[in-house]
Amino acid sequence: MMLYLILALIFAVFVALFAVQNASQITVTFLAWQWNTSVAVIILGAAACGALFGGMLAIVREVQLKLKLRNMQSQVNRLDDRLEEAEIEKERLEALLAEKGSASGLVEGKSLR
Repeated sequence: MMLYLILALIFAVFVALFAVQNASQITVTFLAWQWNTSVAVIILGAAACGALFGGMLAIVREVQLKLKLRNMQSQVNRLDDRLEEAEIEKERLEALLAEKGSASGLVEGKSLR
């Protein structure tokens, strides 16, 4: 994460240097609008819009991952509950089998005498 931040700062410095070195006036036309501004404003505006769009995509992805994590955590909790129920049932059946085995041993013991 720190590496990405450092690379983003280096990139921002290069964009700012490029914008300052290209500060001549231009006429920008978009649909019905037309205005005069410097190339630096356009470059910095485009970089800011790109960073904003990228940040919004990152936030959307993070929210998706958190929702998926929450869903997986609830699934793990449900499976833990089912495992606990299965272990209790196993112990109950083993105890029942042990009782049946000891009762069967008593019957066999009586028949041998």
